[in-house]
Amino acid sequence: MNPLVVQRSRGLLRVSGRDPVGMVQGLATADVEAVSEEQGVYTAFLTPKGRMVADARIFRAPARGPGDGGEGGGGAGTPLLLDTDPTAVEPLHAHLGKFVPPLFARAEDVTERWAVVGVYGPGASAVAREVAGGLGADAFPEEPAEERVVPLRAGFAVRTLVSGDDGWDFFVLAGGREALVDALLGAGGRPGDPEALEALRVAAGRPRWGRELTEDVIPLEAGLLDRAISQAKGCYTGQEVIVRILHRGHVNRHLRRLEFSGPAPEPGAELFEPGGDRPRGTVTSAVANDAGAIGLGYVRREIEPPAEMRLAAPDGDPVRVTALD
Repeated sequence: MNPLVVQRSRGLLRVSGRDPVGMVQGLATADVEAVSEEQGVYTAFLTPKGRMVADARIFRAPARGPGDGGEGGGGAGTPLLLDTDPTAVEPLHAHLGKFVPPLFARAEDVTERWAVVGVYGPGASAVAREVAGGLGADAFPEEPAEERVVPLRAGFAVRTLVSGDDGWDFFVLAGGREALVDALLGAGGRPGDPEALEALRVAAGRPRWGRELTEDVIPLEAGLLDRAISQAKGCYTGQEVIVRILHRGHVNRHLRRLEFSGPAPEPGAELFEPGGDRPRGTVTSAVANDAGAIGLGYVRREIEPPAEMRLAAPDGDPVRVTALD
Protein backbone atom coordinates (compact mmCIF):
# COMPACT_ATOMS: atom_id res chain seq x y z
CA MET A 1 0.00 0.00 0.00
CA ASN A 2 1.33 3.43 -0.91
CA PRO A 3 2.38 5.84 1.85
CA LEU A 4 -0.06 8.41 3.24
CA VAL A 5 0.20 12.11 2.38
CA VAL A 6 -1.13 14.26 5.23
CA GLN A 7 -1.35 18.02 5.70
CA ARG A 8 -0.28 18.61 9.30
CA SER A 9 -1.19 21.35 11.75
CA ARG A 10 2.00 22.44 13.50
CA GLY A 11 3.13 25.48 15.48
CA LEU A 12 6.45 27.17 14.72
CA LEU A 13 8.63 29.57 16.68
CA ARG A 14 11.72 31.22 15.25
CA VAL A 15 14.41 32.11 17.80
CA SER A 16 17.01 34.65 16.68
CA GLY A 17 19.44 37.14 18.17
CA ARG A 18 22.98 37.18 19.51
CA ASP A 19 22.94 33.65 20.95
CA PRO A 20 19.82 31.58 20.14
CA VAL A 21 21.62 28.25 20.54
CA GLY A 22 23.09 29.09 23.93
CA MET A 23 19.82 30.44 25.26
CA VAL A 24 17.68 27.50 24.12
CA GLN A 25 20.40 25.07 25.27
CA GLY A 26 19.77 26.23 28.84
CA LEU A 27 16.07 25.34 28.59
CA ALA A 28 15.87 22.23 26.41
CA THR A 29 16.46 18.68 27.65
CA ALA A 30 18.24 17.71 24.40
CA ASP A 31 21.66 18.93 23.29
CA VAL A 32 20.79 21.92 21.11
CA GLU A 33 24.47 22.43 20.28
CA ALA A 34 24.19 19.23 18.20
CA VAL A 35 21.72 20.90 15.81
CA SER A 36 23.22 21.43 12.36
CA GLU A 37 22.04 22.20 8.86
CA GLU A 38 21.51 18.45 8.35
CA GLN A 39 20.36 17.29 11.80
CA GLY A 40 17.69 18.44 14.22
CA VAL A 41 16.84 17.23 17.73
CA TYR A 42 13.68 16.29 19.59
CA THR A 43 13.38 17.82 23.05
CA ALA A 44 11.21 18.69 26.00
CA PHE A 45 10.97 22.04 27.77
CA LEU A 46 10.39 21.79 31.52
CA THR A 47 9.36 23.85 34.50
CA PRO A 48 11.81 24.01 37.42
CA LYS A 49 9.76 21.17 38.96
CA GLY A 50 10.42 18.91 35.96
CA ARG A 51 6.92 19.10 34.45
CA MET A 52 6.52 19.63 30.73
CA VAL A 53 5.87 23.01 29.14
CA ALA A 54 6.01 21.59 25.60
CA ASP A 55 7.80 19.12 23.40
CA ALA A 56 9.41 20.28 20.17
CA ARG A 57 11.72 19.48 17.32
CA ILE A 58 14.53 22.00 16.92
CA PHE A 59 16.15 22.82 13.58
CA ARG A 60 18.37 25.50 12.14
CA ALA A 61 16.12 28.12 10.60
CA PRO A 62 16.51 27.94 6.80
CA ALA A 63 18.58 30.76 5.34
CA ARG A 64 15.87 31.47 2.78
CA GLY A 65 12.83 30.67 4.88
CA PRO A 66 10.07 33.05 5.96
CA GLY A 67 11.01 35.52 8.62
CA ASP A 68 14.70 35.13 7.91
CA GLY A 69 16.70 38.23 8.44
CA GLY A 70 20.04 36.59 7.78
CA GLU A 71 22.69 35.49 10.21
CA GLY A 72 25.39 37.96 9.44
CA GLY A 73 26.18 41.26 11.06
CA GLY A 74 25.96 42.57 14.59
CA GLY A 75 27.22 39.39 16.17
CA ALA A 76 24.01 37.50 15.34
CA GLY A 77 23.98 33.80 16.15
CA THR A 78 22.45 30.91 14.25
CA PRO A 79 18.64 31.25 14.30
CA LEU A 80 16.58 28.22 15.31
CA LEU A 81 13.16 26.95 14.29
CA LEU A 82 11.11 25.20 16.99
CA ASP A 83 8.35 22.89 15.73
CA THR A 84 5.67 22.01 18.28
CA ASP A 85 1.98 21.25 18.63
CA PRO A 86 -0.22 24.28 17.83
CA THR A 87 -1.68 24.25 21.35
CA ALA A 88 1.83 24.42 22.83
CA VAL A 89 2.99 27.48 20.87
CA GLU A 90 1.64 30.04 23.33
CA PRO A 91 2.99 28.42 26.52
CA LEU A 92 6.34 27.70 24.89
CA HIS A 93 6.57 31.26 23.58
CA ALA A 94 5.81 32.57 27.08
CA HIS A 95 8.35 30.17 28.61
CA LEU A 96 11.09 31.43 26.30
CA GLY A 97 10.10 35.03 27.01
CA LYS A 98 10.32 34.40 30.75
CA PHE A 99 13.71 32.69 30.83
CA VAL A 100 15.60 34.09 27.81
CA PRO A 101 17.01 37.63 28.11
CA PRO A 102 15.90 39.59 25.00
CA LEU A 103 19.43 40.98 24.75
CA PHE A 104 20.56 37.51 23.65
CA ALA A 105 17.57 36.01 21.82
CA ARG A 106 13.90 36.54 20.98
CA ALA A 107 11.20 34.13 19.86
CA GLU A 108 8.70 34.96 17.12
CA ASP A 109 5.60 32.97 16.18
CA VAL A 110 5.97 32.18 12.46
CA THR A 111 3.30 29.47 12.25
CA GLU A 112 1.26 31.21 9.56
CA ARG A 113 4.28 31.59 7.26
CA TRP A 114 4.87 27.86 6.91
CA ALA A 115 3.07 24.80 5.58
CA VAL A 116 3.89 21.31 6.85
CA VAL A 117 2.96 18.31 4.71
CA GLY A 118 4.19 14.80 5.36
CA VAL A 119 4.39 11.38 3.74
CA TYR A 120 4.20 8.35 6.05
CA GLY A 121 4.50 4.57 5.83
CA PRO A 122 6.47 2.04 3.79
CA GLY A 123 7.85 3.67 0.67
CA ALA A 124 7.77 7.21 2.11
CA SER A 125 11.48 7.79 1.50
CA ALA A 126 11.17 6.95 -2.20
CA VAL A 127 8.33 9.46 -2.56
CA ALA A 128 10.17 12.08 -0.50
CA ARG A 129 13.40 11.60 -2.47
CA GLU A 130 11.66 12.26 -5.79
CA VAL A 131 9.87 15.37 -4.52
CA ALA A 132 12.90 16.76 -2.68
CA GLY A 133 14.93 16.57 -5.87
CA GLY A 134 12.44 18.86 -7.57
CA LEU A 135 12.62 21.29 -4.64
CA GLY A 136 16.36 21.78 -4.84
CA ALA A 137 17.78 19.06 -2.59
CA ASP A 138 21.44 18.40 -3.42
CA ALA A 139 21.35 14.86 -2.02
CA PHE A 140 19.03 12.51 -0.15
CA PRO A 141 20.28 10.19 2.62
CA GLU A 142 19.91 6.44 2.20
CA GLU A 143 19.42 5.40 5.85
CA PRO A 144 18.76 8.60 7.79
CA ALA A 145 18.33 8.92 11.54
CA GLU A 146 15.21 10.52 12.92
CA GLU A 147 15.26 14.34 12.70
CA ARG A 148 17.69 14.11 9.76
CA VAL A 149 17.25 17.28 7.71
CA VAL A 150 17.41 17.68 3.93
CA PRO A 151 17.74 21.39 3.00
CA LEU A 152 15.55 22.60 0.12
CA ARG A 153 15.52 25.84 -1.88
CA ALA A 154 13.01 27.47 0.47
CA GLY A 155 12.45 25.11 3.37
CA PHE A 156 13.52 21.62 4.34
CA ALA A 157 12.41 18.01 4.77
CA VAL A 158 12.94 16.07 8.00
CA ARG A 159 12.81 12.36 8.79
CA THR A 160 10.13 11.31 11.25
CA LEU A 161 9.03 8.02 12.78
CA VAL A 162 5.69 9.35 14.06
CA SER A 163 3.93 6.57 12.13
CA GLY A 164 6.24 3.87 13.48
CA ASP A 165 7.64 3.40 9.99
CA ASP A 166 9.28 5.43 7.25
CA GLY A 167 8.21 9.08 7.13
CA TRP A 168 9.17 12.61 6.11
CA ASP A 169 7.77 16.04 6.97
CA PHE A 170 8.21 18.84 4.42
CA PHE A 171 8.38 22.44 5.69
CA VAL A 172 7.74 24.92 2.86
CA LEU A 173 6.45 28.46 2.41
CA ALA A 174 2.72 28.60 3.13
CA GLY A 175 1.90 29.46 -0.46
CA GLY A 176 3.52 26.24 -1.66
CA ARG A 177 1.23 23.87 0.26
CA GLU A 178 -1.05 22.78 -2.60
CA ALA A 179 1.82 22.30 -5.05
CA LEU A 180 3.66 20.18 -2.48
CA VAL A 181 0.61 17.98 -1.85
CA ASP A 182 0.19 17.48 -5.60
CA ALA A 183 3.88 16.60 -5.97
CA LEU A 184 3.77 14.02 -3.16
CA LEU A 185 0.64 12.41 -4.59
CA GLY A 186 2.13 12.44 -8.07
CA ALA A 187 5.26 10.69 -6.79
CA GLY A 188 3.26 7.76 -5.42
CA GLY A 189 1.65 8.91 -2.18
CA ARG A 190 -2.04 8.44 -1.44
CA PRO A 191 -4.38 10.96 0.22
CA GLY A 192 -4.58 10.73 3.99
CA ASP A 193 -5.91 12.81 6.85
CA PRO A 194 -4.88 13.59 10.44
CA GLU A 195 -7.15 10.82 11.73
CA ALA A 196 -5.29 8.22 9.67
CA LEU A 197 -1.94 9.51 10.94
CA GLU A 198 -3.30 9.47 14.49
CA ALA A 199 -4.12 5.77 14.16
CA LEU A 200 -0.57 5.07 12.99
CA ARG A 201 0.86 7.14 15.85
CA VAL A 202 -1.09 5.26 18.50
CA ALA A 203 -0.12 1.90 16.99
CA ALA A 204 3.52 3.03 17.05
CA GLY A 205 3.32 4.02 20.72
CA ARG A 206 4.33 7.63 20.06
CA PRO A 207 3.14 10.15 22.68
CA ARG A 208 1.88 13.53 21.50
CA TRP A 209 1.16 16.85 23.11
CA GLY A 210 -2.37 17.25 24.44
CA ARG A 211 -2.84 13.52 24.96
CA GLU A 212 0.09 11.67 26.53
CA LEU A 213 2.15 14.83 27.00
CA THR A 214 0.67 17.63 29.13
CA GLU A 215 1.78 20.14 31.72
CA ASP A 216 1.25 17.46 34.41
CA VAL A 217 3.70 15.00 32.86
CA ILE A 218 7.36 14.40 33.71
CA PRO A 219 9.05 13.26 30.46
CA LEU A 220 10.44 10.12 32.11
CA GLU A 221 6.86 8.95 32.69
CA ALA A 222 6.27 9.07 28.93
CA GLY A 223 9.37 7.07 28.03
CA LEU A 224 11.23 10.04 26.54
CA LEU A 225 14.62 9.45 28.18
CA ASP A 226 16.47 8.07 25.16
CA ARG A 227 14.65 10.16 22.59
CA ALA A 228 14.54 13.62 24.17
CA ILE A 229 16.96 13.87 27.10
CA SER A 230 20.73 14.28 26.93
CA GLN A 231 22.56 13.02 30.01
CA ALA A 232 25.84 14.51 28.82
CA LYS A 233 24.96 18.18 28.30
CA GLY A 234 25.19 21.00 30.81
CA CYS A 235 22.44 22.43 32.97
CA TYR A 236 18.88 23.11 31.83
CA THR A 237 15.71 24.12 33.62
CA GLY A 238 14.19 21.10 35.38
CA GLN A 239 17.38 19.03 35.17
CA GLU A 240 17.69 18.56 38.92
CA VAL A 241 14.36 16.73 39.05
CA ILE A 242 15.28 14.48 36.11
CA VAL A 243 18.67 13.57 37.59
CA ARG A 244 17.18 12.87 41.00
CA ILE A 245 14.61 10.48 39.50
CA LEU A 246 17.22 8.70 37.37
CA HIS A 247 19.72 8.17 40.17
CA ARG A 248 17.80 8.10 43.44
CA GLY A 249 14.11 7.72 42.77
CA HIS A 250 11.39 6.67 40.37
CA VAL A 251 8.26 7.92 38.67
CA ASN A 252 4.88 6.74 39.93
CA ARG A 253 3.39 5.88 36.56
CA HIS A 254 4.48 4.79 33.10
CA LEU A 255 3.04 5.19 29.62
CA ARG A 256 1.85 1.79 28.34
CA ARG A 257 0.28 0.23 25.28
CA LEU A 258 -3.34 -0.83 25.74
CA GLU A 259 -5.44 -3.40 23.89
CA PHE A 260 -9.22 -3.23 24.31
CA SER A 261 -11.70 -6.01 23.66
CA GLY A 262 -14.49 -3.58 22.77
CA PRO A 263 -14.88 -0.17 21.12
CA ALA A 264 -12.26 2.53 21.61
CA PRO A 265 -12.92 4.36 24.90
CA GLU A 266 -12.73 8.11 25.29
CA PRO A 267 -9.53 9.67 26.61
CA GLY A 268 -9.76 9.96 30.37
CA ALA A 269 -11.40 6.58 30.87
CA GLU A 270 -10.12 4.95 34.04
CA LEU A 271 -8.34 1.62 34.37
CA PHE A 272 -8.76 -0.71 37.34
CA GLU A 273 -7.10 -3.86 38.57
CA PRO A 274 -9.52 -6.81 38.55
CA GLY A 275 -11.35 -6.68 41.87
CA GLY A 276 -9.64 -3.42 42.82
CA ASP A 277 -11.45 -0.55 44.47
CA ARG A 278 -9.73 2.47 42.91
CA PRO A 279 -8.38 3.59 39.52
CA ARG A 280 -4.81 2.55 38.73
CA GLY A 281 -4.49 4.04 35.28
CA THR A 282 -5.97 6.37 32.67
CA VAL A 283 -6.50 6.08 28.92
CA THR A 284 -4.91 8.94 26.96
CA SER A 285 -5.51 7.84 23.34
CA ALA A 286 -7.53 5.07 21.70
CA VAL A 287 -8.33 4.12 18.10
CA ALA A 288 -10.32 1.29 16.55
CA ASN A 289 -8.62 -1.60 14.77
CA ASP A 290 -9.65 -4.98 13.36
CA ALA A 291 -9.43 -6.70 16.76
CA GLY A 292 -11.37 -4.03 18.66
CA ALA A 293 -9.25 -1.07 19.69
CA ILE A 294 -5.75 -0.13 20.79
CA GLY A 295 -4.53 2.80 22.79
CA LEU A 296 -2.04 4.41 25.10
CA GLY A 297 -2.39 5.30 28.73
CA TYR A 298 -0.65 5.83 32.04
CA VAL A 299 -0.55 2.95 34.51
CA ARG A 300 0.78 2.88 38.06
CA ARG A 301 4.36 1.64 38.31
CA GLU A 302 3.39 -1.25 40.60
CA ILE A 303 1.53 -2.91 37.71
CA GLU A 304 4.25 -4.62 35.68
CA PRO A 305 3.48 -5.40 32.04
CA PRO A 306 2.22 -7.61 30.60
CA ALA A 307 -0.87 -7.34 32.76
CA GLU A 308 -4.63 -7.39 32.56
CA MET A 309 -6.69 -4.45 33.78
CA ARG A 310 -10.35 -3.54 33.53
CA LEU A 311 -11.95 -0.59 31.78
CA ALA A 312 -14.07 1.92 33.74
CA ALA A 313 -14.76 -0.44 36.68
CA PRO A 314 -13.15 -3.35 38.56
CA ASP A 315 -15.47 -5.72 36.68
CA GLY A 316 -15.33 -3.86 33.35
CA ASP A 317 -14.15 -5.11 29.99
CA PRO A 318 -10.61 -6.55 30.04
CA VAL A 319 -7.69 -4.40 28.89
CA ARG A 320 -4.30 -5.89 28.06
CA VAL A 321 -1.37 -3.73 29.19
CA THR A 322 2.08 -4.04 27.58
CA ALA A 323 5.29 -2.01 27.57
CA LEU A 324 6.00 0.57 24.87
CA ASP A 325 9.14 -1.24 23.66
